[in-house]
Amino acid sequence: MDLSEFQEKAQQTSLLPLGGPQAAYQPLLGLAFETGSILNVYMRYLRDRIDLDESIEQLTEELGDLLWYAAAVATASGLDLGAIAEANLKRARDRYLPPGQEPDFADLDRYDDGYPETERFPRQIQFDFTEVIENESPIATMKITAVDPNSFPTGPVPLGDGKMAGFEVGEQLGASLTDNSHIADGYRYHDAIHFGFMAVLGWSPNSRSLLQLKRRSDAKIDECEDGARAIFAEEGLAAILSRLAGRRMGYLKETTVDEETVQIARAATVGLEVSSAPAWLWRRAISSGFSAMRSLIDNKGGFLIADLDARTLTYSKYPAM
Repeated sequence: MDLSEFQEKAQQTSLLPLGGPQAAYQPLLGLAFETGSILNVYMRYLRDRIDLDESIEQLTEELGDLLWYAAAVATASGLDLGAIAEANLKRARDRYLPPGQEPDFADLDRYDDGYPETERFPRQIQFDFTEVIENESPIATMKITAVDPNSFPTGPVPLGDGKMAGFEVGEQLGASLTDNSHIADGYRYHDAIHFGFMAVLGWSPNSRSLLQLKRRSDAKIDECEDGARAIFAEEGLAAILSRLAGRRMGYLKETTVDEETVQIARAATVGLEVSSAPAWLWRRAISSGFSAMRSLIDNKGGFLIADLDARTLTYSKYPAM
């Protein structure tokens, strides 16, 4: 029996008198009551050591009642229980990979496929971060020390409009950064968050701007995906996540990246190409970036290796490429 059929037949057995806007009140109370009954079975197991096998009949009944009331709530709300179940499974598949299953990266979007080599992210990049103290404040600088493939062997190339494309291995990348805060919190290394997005998602307008790899061959993509608005959205997302990280164990493991965090990331990137990324990949990207940032803070610098094929961002005290 599918859930839609169960809902229809359950409604035929309903004696709940309320209708209209109040129709869901009683089945909602029933849900709460039956949940308590199920918990009571497990409480007896924990408290009285009553084997669960001896309570299997009661547990079956209570779960059935819970399902009945769930169907009643759906009916009162004009919803279809089968459609609800299907949507829930879709959400679960989006949020988590099945245990033991390795991701199939071939099924994921590569957002700069089909563009000229000089507009694509390299597949592997090694960044060297160093820290110095000036005026009693730590300052972080970074440079690229290895890259594959390197479309700019002699450094950035002029575009003819006063702008440049590309980067130079061994030269400082971007500006030196302080924490820009009254409290030293390590935000000087926050580019690791952007590199986490770049390595795992294959997306980062900030990294693309920093590396001068904007997709100028497509004016619309250059404006909407690689332009100022997308850059500001990603920078704002990094700042918000940094504030939330303290309440979520620093996002140092994927399991600490909760659904609310993923919803925030998706809200910040509505309408952008990365909106196609599954939730589990967002969780991995956020955790990778924050773990790398923590390692840089703890070690006062080091190396980050972004592998866009393996979808990883890793930390090393020593060069690894």
